[in-house]
Amino acid sequence: MKHNILLAFSFAKRDFKERYVGTGLGQIWYILSPIITILIYTVIFSDFMKMKLNIIDNSYAYSIYLVPGLLAWTSFSTIIMRLNSSILEKSNLIKKISVPIYVYQLSIIITEFALLLLSYSFALIFLLLVNHPITATFLYLFPILFLQTIFAFALGVILSLFTPFFKDLKEAIPIVVQLWFWMTPVIYMKEMLADKYPALLVYNPFFYFANIYQEIFLYSKAPALNDLMVLTLITAVTLFLAGFLYKKMIATIKDII
Repeated sequence: MKHNILLAFSFAKRDFKERYVGTGLGQIWYILSPIITILIYTVIFSDFMKMKLNIIDNSYAYSIYLVPGLLAWTSFSTIIMRLNSSILEKSNLIKKISVPIYVYQLSIIITEFALLLLSYSFALIFLLLVNHPITATFLYLFPILFLQTIFAFALGVILSLFTPFFKDLKEAIPIVVQLWFWMTPVIYMKEMLADKYPALLVYNPFFYFANIYQEIFLYSKAPALNDLMVLTLITAVTLFLAGFLYKKMIATIKDII
């Protein structure tokens, strides 16, 4: 087990090195990507949206609301979509090398979690630049981001186990993920759904993550114990289901890929 985990870190390191091979700026894109994302939504949306959102007294209020949820969603959706096709994409390597499939999948979340932390580091720098207070409450971000990554990993593994049998899932999942994004209050306020479509909040696991990030960034508000319990339970159940299905299906999958 220890050997496989170290191997996953080795694959993740290779992924870091190879992702931007051939580009002019190379690994500088790891820094530029989150910075550009933050700048776009700060410059374009803050002046336009600040008069429409009655939240905090800051001219960058909308950006402060938007950035944490958007960065978290980018990581969440990327993990799901990368894992969804991971078995098919690694099928040739899986046949040649006797390495458990989950090792390749673990390397994906190691890479994406590191990038998520990097993105949030720039988000915190952005708060400093716009004179928004950062308090000890922000320490809650690290365990919640980790919990989100584990949830995305478990969900992605489950989907990846069915994709070899139903190859249309490779094309369908990105569409479902896009719909999921628009049904989650990331770029708009949760009050817009709460009255007419409360079910989209109650039964949307990513809403609980996004809401915690937004309240920490906006109000330095610690997450409610009930929300933490819900997220932990959802993540634990999804991870258990992923492990159970992996053990049941992996032998058959190796025979058909």
